[in-house]
Amino acid sequence: MADQLRLTGDFQRALELMEAGENVFITGDAGTGKSTLIRYFIKRRRAGRNVVVAAPTGIAALNVGGYTLHRLFSFPPGVTRDDVRSGAYFPRAFAKVIGELETLIIDEVSMVRADLFDLVCEALEMYGPRRGYPLGGVQLVLVGDLYQLPPVVTPAEEEYFTTVYENPYFFAAHHYSPELFHTVTLREIFRQQGDRELTELLRAVRSGRVTGGVLSALNRRVAGEFSPPDGEFWLTLAPTNRRVTAENMRKLELLDEQEFVSFAERRGDTEHFEKPTDDELHFKVGAQIMMLTNDPSDRWVNGTLGQILRIWRNEEGDFEVDVRFRDGSEVAVTPHNWDVTRPVADGGTLRREIVGSFRQLPFKLAWAITIHKSQGQTLDRAVIELSGGIFANGQLYVALSRCRSLAGIVLTREIRARDVRVDYRVRRFLADASGTLAERTCALSMRVVGQSDGFIRPIHIALDFGPGSPHGDNSAFLRDEALGGPHVNRFESLVNPARDIGNATEKYGISAADLQVAPSLGELWPAIERLVDGWGIEVTGNPDEVLAIIDAELKRCGIIAPLEPFGLAGDPHAVPIAYHASPSPRAAWFIAPRSRRIVPVGDPQEVARLLEEKLFELPLAPAAAAMIDEFCEKYGVRVTYKTLGEQPDISSILTPGTRVAFTGTVNFRGTIWERGEMEALAATRGLEVKSSVSRTRCDVLIAADVTSLSRKAKNAREFGKPIYAAVEFLVWAEG
Repeated sequence: MADQLRLTGDFQRALELMEAGENVFITGDAGTGKSTLIRYFIKRRRAGRNVVVAAPTGIAALNVGGYTLHRLFSFPPGVTRDDVRSGAYFPRAFAKVIGELETLIIDEVSMVRADLFDLVCEALEMYGPRRGYPLGGVQLVLVGDLYQLPPVVTPAEEEYFTTVYENPYFFAAHHYSPELFHTVTLREIFRQQGDRELTELLRAVRSGRVTGGVLSALNRRVAGEFSPPDGEFWLTLAPTNRRVTAENMRKLELLDEQEFVSFAERRGDTEHFEKPTDDELHFKVGAQIMMLTNDPSDRWVNGTLGQILRIWRNEEGDFEVDVRFRDGSEVAVTPHNWDVTRPVADGGTLRREIVGSFRQLPFKLAWAITIHKSQGQTLDRAVIELSGGIFANGQLYVALSRCRSLAGIVLTREIRARDVRVDYRVRRFLADASGTLAERTCALSMRVVGQSDGFIRPIHIALDFGPGSPHGDNSAFLRDEALGGPHVNRFESLVNPARDIGNATEKYGISAADLQVAPSLGELWPAIERLVDGWGIEVTGNPDEVLAIIDAELKRCGIIAPLEPFGLAGDPHAVPIAYHASPSPRAAWFIAPRSRRIVPVGDPQEVARLLEEKLFELPLAPAAAAMIDEFCEKYGVRVTYKTLGEQPDISSILTPGTRVAFTGTVNFRGTIWERGEMEALAATRGLEVKSSVSRTRCDVLIAADVTSLSRKAKNAREFGKPIYAAVEFLVWAEG
């Protein structure tokens, strides 16, 4: 192995620290050789040191020849730190191993949850070689890229993590302290060594610093109807198991060949063994497969793609499968025996004791695999399936970084801003921000709607620059009397959230009518950029939550902004980084909350065009129309718009059996009426309540505000359904 590993300076430093017994966190981009380095260290040291390697998942453990953390420590479902400390938990089969352990290596640590990390540390302190000491006297080596796939937290567990931990990552664990670990970052990328362009694109996607140019370069690889040429091996990477299974079975069924099934043989204790392939493996001649072992004769390695040429049974009754690999070589593949082992302490050293076996053909169907299972793989060609959407931080980066070259990537659709998902808590932890230091800082605060359903969006945003804050000509709009005159040091604007505003009218005094002509955060962003150019930003409230909301809303609007100055704000140890605005500022506008006036940023004529485009086919309430009229008169521009028309009296519409939907919350005569309460009232009045507005199954929408921005209101306008105010409905219901 040594001849396959070029010992860079970073590798040498990591090895020196590990061999000295220091606790180390080894990180770096995908393809920098993290797992290779660990295998090299294990091979050199295992004979003379009690070393065990573990990982959070079975696939990650297989990749480095180790164990899952749950198996190594025998953690039963539901075990807690109190169980470990009280002695209610015991590591069972591996207690002696843990008691004589010297080095524990945890690979793919990005997927280790904070609570699991705490359990490991508690177990080491309770049952390690030096009981009661930190980590039980065991050297801990953490390996992984936090910009790749994160820990999995189910919706039911989210409340627990928000109350017990700052976030689900291992570095939020109570037993983790940066002072206890040396951090080594591996910087040289080997996987894409021959493709400098892809290397730079991947670095941008990894950190979230994606520009329009980066997206354009990647999106040149879109080929929606792509069909792999005959004789070429392409692997589809998809976000979900459902999509992968469907694609593999679809491809298998397309083959006009006999289908075979190989049944795995299990012997001994295989209860906690994570099988590398199916117990019932279906395959045909012509099927594309992925090998799951490293062949002793070096004919293939784990991850090699091939195609089945012939299938027969030998004299022993086993399947023999002839496979052709990408390099044209052909091999005969027979069932492989995976030993199920457990570590055993014996005479001061560790050895592996075989407790069972799993015997099966060493491949699986591989027209498609999940992005999650591709982590750690290296591919020549991949089709990246994005039609179902990216749903996890780092998922897009993991998929793209599997490939050696840009030419080996095909996208099923264009990458959108919202697909580039980076957790800024990771960036904060790694202190991975670059840029010039900010000599001055401003404070950002915002009000939001959507807390009840989780789709949280800003409705008001403010920037406070402090007394005597100097601004250049590019922020002259700050001196507009709408904000308070020439000496103002505070900027604020209403923001259109493009959703139901809930109780914002009661809570903030902001109505849907006020927001009809307000900019979205994406439309407002050019104005904010001009203001904060060169400034650091301190965030009022929880910086991580605020940043996540801003990032998600900007990406929904198609904007990827360099938010490092926001991301590092609020950390007392952080150095303020200056925000740098886009070099090509666009026109924008804002709504001054106090005056309810439209203030242009840039050319008023261009702002008028943007407003007219935004308001196309949207009937305006009188208050919104008045704001447009005032803007046009002051700046000598024209904006064409529609106003709300006359509707029949509500009593002529709401008759028994009328199909009605509701949206919003209203204050009626001092009582707050939620949507569910109005729906229940409607049912008692003989109306048929609908959960959504459709063209054929709903007649009327009752809205807290007839200018509502909710999806139901948008559908009602599109389908020509009347919208009545909730107050009108409640008056009608009285009688």
